[in-house]
Amino acid sequence: MSPRRLSGTRAWGAHARLRLRAERTWLITLPAVVLVLTALLSPSYGTAYSSEAAMARAVASARANDTMLLLYGSLSHGADPVQIAVWELGAMTCLGTSIVVVLRTASLTRGEEDRGRAELLHAASVGPARRVLGQALTLALLSALIGVGAGTGLLALDGAALADARAYGTAVALTCLLLAAQAHLAAQIASDAPGARWLGLAVLAAAYLVYGLSCSQEPGWADLPGRLSPFHLRQALSPGGQNAWLPALWGGCAWMLLVIITILTARRRDLGQGLVTMRSPRAGRPLGVGGPVPLALRLSRGGITVWALALSAAAWLLIDMGGAVVARAQEGAFDPDSGLGAILGGGDDAGEAFLGYVGSLIGALTALQAVSLANRAGADELVGRAEALASTGVRPARLLLAWWCAAAAGSGFALCCAAASAAGAGDGALGTGARDAVRLVAGQWPAALAAASVASAICGALPRWRGIAWLAPPICVGLIQFGATLDVPERVRAANPLAQAGRPGSWWLLGASAALVGIAVVRVRRRDLALASSSRSRRHPPHGIRPPAAPHREEERPCAL
Repeated sequence: MSPRRLSGTRAWGAHARLRLRAERTWLITLPAVVLVLTALLSPSYGTAYSSEAAMARAVASARANDTMLLLYGSLSHGADPVQIAVWELGAMTCLGTSIVVVLRTASLTRGEEDRGRAELLHAASVGPARRVLGQALTLALLSALIGVGAGTGLLALDGAALADARAYGTAVALTCLLLAAQAHLAAQIASDAPGARWLGLAVLAAAYLVYGLSCSQEPGWADLPGRLSPFHLRQALSPGGQNAWLPALWGGCAWMLLVIITILTARRRDLGQGLVTMRSPRAGRPLGVGGPVPLALRLSRGGITVWALALSAAAWLLIDMGGAVVARAQEGAFDPDSGLGAILGGGDDAGEAFLGYVGSLIGALTALQAVSLANRAGADELVGRAEALASTGVRPARLLLAWWCAAAAGSGFALCCAAASAAGAGDGALGTGARDAVRLVAGQWPAALAAASVASAICGALPRWRGIAWLAPPICVGLIQFGATLDVPERVRAANPLAQAGRPGSWWLLGASAALVGIAVVRVRRRDLALASSSRSRRHPPHGIRPPAAPHREEERPCAL
């Protein structure tokens, strides 16, 4: 082996170790979250139905509902609780983890080039092939650990065998792996990291939609593309049923083929550039905004619009699927001690209860959007944009308030669109009207506003800890989903911010939001700007060792002539 190739191999090995160390948080946290959520959610499928006849009616109703087939995929006739869990919970697990993995793929691949690490690796004889291979192996390890977490969590379901857990974990891992490989290839085509994210998410959405259409329609144009979709692996492996392993072999071969194509594509482009260079038609033009608030709205209007359309579609799908669920709840098909039975009950108001449940889910997603927008004030401060704006006369408090206003406007617009969609779909599916949709869906705006205020307060005090604000919406959803099954006190569940839609508690949320924003403004005015390198660059010497003092220099005195 030549010295140059040997040095390149050593540099690649050192870079692989550094990459694993840098990704250790994701390699531990994401599989652990999947394991915990699967272990908490899967046991409810064994106790959700009061009898086998009720479960058979639920399976027949699901197989006849095109919307449920579009969302979750095909369901075999005579499915047991394990197969129902793999069908419903597996679809949401594959979709949620795939979104996270695709976003992480874009950050891992093009983020290295944006930060200049790829140039350093190229100088150390680590070419595009080795760099892409290292990234692919890291993503493969992350996908494998996610599959281990999903399969281990399924064992909490009564009746799930070890073979079922292995097949389910393999299906989840291969789905994430193939979607990550497709996003990795898309990242070589896009011109920058944001373009890689959008292109990867577009590929994921197309794969999910094509598979859903192939399951919900008669055999047609979507049948062959649906079989090629990574989401088809869960149906092909059939966890809880046949537990087939041949599709896993084909999935592994497809991953290797995608990695080879990605390596060949990476060799044909320059660092920092995509294989296809696309220039925005508005690039180079002045924004024409009159202050921080219009600037924040201008920068985030694309994401706000896409998020509003996505929430509208999600509300329509969930409510359209809820018609059969409400009918079964009114017939007493659900056990009152189960999670869904405790949420819906068995009375005539099951439709309104289901609409409130959908509203809480939409409210949680809107709260996450509000947190994302409000946290951009802390991100701008850490990367130095707030300091640049301060030099032009824009104080950091105005920047903080600008992103809070963008979060408030974006969440309000998304909830209004979702409420309009819920009003149109709920009339026929649930028997609810426009007034109920406004009260239970659009009424989640105070909760989203409170989440944005919490994020702004953290950014005003400790911008480096702004990630804590992401914890509140999932905790609130967990209280709604598992509050009854975990015997959480009623007063704690009643105090849930997502349960205040259309209630007097919304006024308390608005007051708390105003107080938190005031605290954030006062706090950001009384401290200095924080920079990402201000504290990390300081290294304290070990105890007993002091750095050498700088030599004193005698002051120069003018000599008298």
